[in-house]
Amino acid sequence: MHKKCVLAVVLAFCAMLPMFASGRTKVACVGDSITYGLGLAHREAESYPAKLQTLLDERFPGGYEVRNFGNSGRGIYLDSMRGTEKRGFRWMVEHKAALDWWPDIVICNLGINDCGEYIKEYSGARKRGNFKSDYLALLDDYRAANPAVRLFIWTKLAPLTQGQNFYRSPEPFLMQRDLEDVAHISGATGIDMLEPLRDDMDSIFERDHIHPNAHGSGIIAEKTASIIAPASFPGTYSGNVDSATGVEIPEGSETWLMAGQSNMQKGWGEFNQTPEEKVRVANEMARLAKCDIWFWDFNDGSFRKLTADNALAKCAFGISFAIRRAKSTGKRINIFYVAAGGAPTEAFLSESTMCDVWRDAPGPSPIYPHLANIATNRHRLDKNQDFPCSWVAREYPRRLNNLDEAHWWPVAALYDHGLNRLKGIHFDGVLWYQGESNATTCVAPDTPTDREYQKETLQAVIAEFRRLAPKAKIVVMGLPKMNRPWQQYREVQREVCNQTGAVFVDTFAAGLGDFNDVHPRDKAAFADLAADAAR
Repeated sequence: MHKKCVLAVVLAFCAMLPMFASGRTKVACVGDSITYGLGLAHREAESYPAKLQTLLDERFPGGYEVRNFGNSGRGIYLDSMRGTEKRGFRWMVEHKAALDWWPDIVICNLGINDCGEYIKEYSGARKRGNFKSDYLALLDDYRAANPAVRLFIWTKLAPLTQGQNFYRSPEPFLMQRDLEDVAHISGATGIDMLEPLRDDMDSIFERDHIHPNAHGSGIIAEKTASIIAPASFPGTYSGNVDSATGVEIPEGSETWLMAGQSNMQKGWGEFNQTPEEKVRVANEMARLAKCDIWFWDFNDGSFRKLTADNALAKCAFGISFAIRRAKSTGKRINIFYVAAGGAPTEAFLSESTMCDVWRDAPGPSPIYPHLANIATNRHRLDKNQDFPCSWVAREYPRRLNNLDEAHWWPVAALYDHGLNRLKGIHFDGVLWYQGESNATTCVAPDTPTDREYQKETLQAVIAEFRRLAPKAKIVVMGLPKMNRPWQQYREVQREVCNQTGAVFVDTFAAGLGDFNDVHPRDKAAFADLAADAAR
């Protein structure tokens, strides 16, 4: 055997010796004060690593050993200072101790203490040191100690609440993009720790707006366990594990994402009142019976074949469009539906997209200045007055916790609970019917919102769709006729579609819409127009 091969075998065997010796999978939790458990009354039992050990012991008795290597105030940048001492975790004794332990699994939570230095890097004020390269070097240390190590990093950090220095600052959102890059380059698995903690963050972070209480530590432990062993911990905090990627899509079928607000959301059952409407609905249901159309609902993750019995509550416009696609292609049509009445475009955008910056600019110049202002508003989202549409700003407090009406309204919520769960699905097309909540101020006298704001929201959502579905045809429904000042928005829709290669459907020129009703009742006419555009 070649000497290099012998050496490789010996090194691999040596790396496995600690696991053979103990018979347990060794889990090293490295990170800052959140990992350490700063401020917890009983840190040894209440920190998230301690609770993770308890969870794993319950499911796998004697199978795992979890150790806490957290060190408060630490970060990624090697040249960063905390007073007179170095801040970088690679300099810490905990890092060396974790390496000497030869862990099988490393879970890394670092980044929040780097916010001040991070923005300097993007403004060009840092002369040396790079967040991504320093993070990759840290992970390389663990892989060198054990080539078979499984790496996990928090790609979305725990939320900061009102009162904390970096609350709704752009740095954590900008950092998410780099954290995702680090995970991709290093082969690490990313963990979204933002979403599981956000719902109850007022009570979880009430002490100092940054460090979770014991309940929060339990949530972190549950989410971590669900990522390490998803088959054994499929529970509440499984995030992207509970995704639509488990849906089996047969070859030869056609798959469409259908997204928007109420004109996409409303089902045929709501337009089944008059004799004329009853005939129209009956015709659509008869056509549906001849098609093979399957529907995924982001609200509950269900995926089922549509029939006349279960389709009336689903999106009328989207189903009628799918019926026409099925007829023209002869294929099974799969609908993935993400829509909520009244939702603004901002609900479909990730916070990192809204805060994105030009890569080649001398400073951190935002690509979407209006959207960045909304995402980084220092007020609570339910008090956010940055929305140009006053109706949207006013509706936030009423709808924020109203599960029946619009649970998915907050910034990035439809992205987090809908679009983000669809990564890995191959989409042939995207059908987008939204804009009423971004087109005007909705306060008398009603006037169009700023043209640049309208342009940003459309550019950003099409960019979001392109990331999700790079090869998909994107069909954008223009706003129809109504007694609202929508003409400027229609012009911007056409302009952005021409720039981005999306297909603009001019419903106004086709004479569609109702002068006095924001919800035109004949969805079949809209579907005919959209199907023609898709062809």
